[in-house]
Amino acid sequence: MNKLFREPLFHFLLIGAALFFVASLVRESNPRDEDNQVIVSAGRIEQLANIFAKTWQRPPAPQELKGLIDDFVLEEIYYRQAVVMGIDRDDTVIRRRLRQKLEFLTDDMVAAVDPTEAELAAYLAANAGSFARDTVYTFEQVYINPQQPGLDLESHVAEQLAALRGGEAPGDAGLLPTTFDAASSRVVDNSFGTGFSAKLDELPARMWQGPVESGVGLHLVRMHSRVAGGVPDLTDIRPIVEREWANEKRLEARQEIDRQFLESYDVLIEWPTGEAATRSENP
Repeated sequence: MNKLFREPLFHFLLIGAALFFVASLVRESNPRDEDNQVIVSAGRIEQLANIFAKTWQRPPAPQELKGLIDDFVLEEIYYRQAVVMGIDRDDTVIRRRLRQKLEFLTDDMVAAVDPTEAELAAYLAANAGSFARDTVYTFEQVYINPQQPGLDLESHVAEQLAALRGGEAPGDAGLLPTTFDAASSRVVDNSFGTGFSAKLDELPARMWQGPVESGVGLHLVRMHSRVAGGVPDLTDIRPIVEREWANEKRLEARQEIDRQFLESYDVLIEWPTGEAATRSENP
């Protein structure tokens, strides 16, 4: 039971239940909207003054504060009149804005739940591929064009390799750079073709080797350094893992709240074909 109370999804379910409770109270009674009284509380005035101060980097003057209060009163009256007249109904912009505001509210509640180290470690282990770092290579390459007419490829490669090992810089004309400095395996494979970086893993350092086949031809390669990739420790990437964990939990909570909302309504879909209305349990 204690384990259940610590589960984030359990917290989200409580949040959803709280939202339903508040919504039911609002639907049952909202006395301020049932009469003609507009109350501007001290807390509201302080909020208006704080917003002004953040915008203008100074507190409002007495006359400015009175203007803010007057505008708020008119805004409240216009809002109530619009609701009475039904202007808020069947308005796509208003509907979307209200949905967005409720989603922001639930997202803020979810964000208040902090993960434990164990939860983050488990999330990292389950999604290791998303956080793995590529191997990084620093190397030189010389292009060998195997399509030259009448070429004795084996002799040509041997000559080029001997010249490189002797300090010369031969090679055939190619479009790729001769030097790659701290290039990730993704960059290498994008340049030479998928799988070329894996072939570099087999080469010793500091010696010209080859030929190594790529998607564009053959290459003689001298590897300078190779820094192996892999999944970093949680301590090294904790903010990133925490961000992704929070995003996943937010999506899970959104799906759960959506489900609860849908279960609280009977949905009837009236198709425009003239057929009888269709009752949908899960639209």
